Amino acid sequence: MKTILLVSKDRIFTDYFYKRMDQNHYELIAMEEENSALEHLEGGTTDLVVVDVSIGNFNESLIERIQSEFPGVIRMSVTDLRTTSENHMPAFEGISQLNCNKAHSAGEIWQLISKVFEIEKKVKNKELLSLMSTMKNVPTLPEIYFSLNHMIRNNASVEDIAEKLESDPAITSNILKLANTAFYNAKTGSIRQAIMYIGLINVKHIILSNAVFGNDGLDPKIRDIHWQHVGLTNKILGAMYVELLGKKLNTNIASIGLLHDIGSVVLMSNFPKEFDEVVKLVSSDKKLGFEETEKRIIGFSHEELGGYLLDLWGLPYPMIEAALMHHNPLSPDIINEELVMAVHVANYYAWKAMNYTKYDNFINKDVLHELGIAQKAFDEFYVNLMTKL
Repeated sequence: MKTILLVSKDRIFTDYFYKRMDQNHYELIAMEEENSALEHLEGGTTDLVVVDVSIGNFNESLIERIQSEFPGVIRMSVTDLRTTSENHMPAFEGISQLNCNKAHSAGEIWQLISKVFEIEKKVKNKELLSLMSTMKNVPTLPEIYFSLNHMIRNNASVEDIAEKLESDPAITSNILKLANTAFYNAKTGSIRQAIMYIGLINVKHIILSNAVFGNDGLDPKIRDIHWQHVGLTNKILGAMYVELLGKKLNTNIASIGLLHDIGSVVLMSNFPKEFDEVVKLVSSDKKLGFEETEKRIIGFSHEELGGYLLDLWGLPYPMIEAALMHHNPLSPDIINEELVMAVHVANYYAWKAMNYTKYDNFINKDVLHELGIAQKAFDEFYVNLMTKL
């Protein structure tokens, strides 16, 4: 049985929420005070906390404390009718993992929670956890990433952010390299000026990418190939949202193209021989799927490992889903369907742009239709985008 902690001063919502709960699967603890909620979390029995951030209730500071003090607890926010939520995107960047609107019925919210626990089950299966303990080259999300999110939320000055970033030489170097590329042409050795040129979203991209690809166990040639692939995936994904879906990719998850294949990178650095065998088998027999072959040879797939790592890092659930399900984008268990389908498409076309067929190059042809994008329109978009890159 899963234990849910609801922190809300809205007794009507609490009662409404409780009545639709499946008491055979969940236990609900409701509290109206922040300190009481934090004391309860210290008991270590809570699986998911729902924080009501509607008018007159709580704000992001409570979720931030939960993230810091109880990182193993899933963090969900609930907003009121005066706010909007797009496909359950986190209400607060970097701290809540998903969001729900009070306009949704209690049944819909419980259905969302049920899907969250299904994701948890997939990314925390016993075999995966056992093998993870044997890995030497496992990336960790640096503290500077959380510090940067905190500074951005609190409107820190560029000078303060630059000073913080300068404490990490590798990240500083990569920021300057990007700012001084032909695209930005900053011609600067100043982190402050570099931030002004490339923007804080790209700074966050660099921190996350450095965590994944700054891996001593990874062959440099393989690193270059996959770095190019995820970079292209991220660019195609962002452009798809603007030009074909008519919206901007939510900033909370704007790095997902860079992280969707983190599982592959970690597998290659820890199981290079086994991964090479998987590649050879799939390349020689087009009927074989990459995911199934990885499970047979290694014990789990790069999708499962990717989902596990992003969950371990406490990143938003849309990102966890995209890493976990981007080769199975039409699964009924997916919460953020549009994002996972878009990552699936961007992943395929990134490999296509590289003319690289050694790795999984499968695309579900129904996905574009489900996204409401005509193949002809996508082809025109893709050709135009490739001429700009």
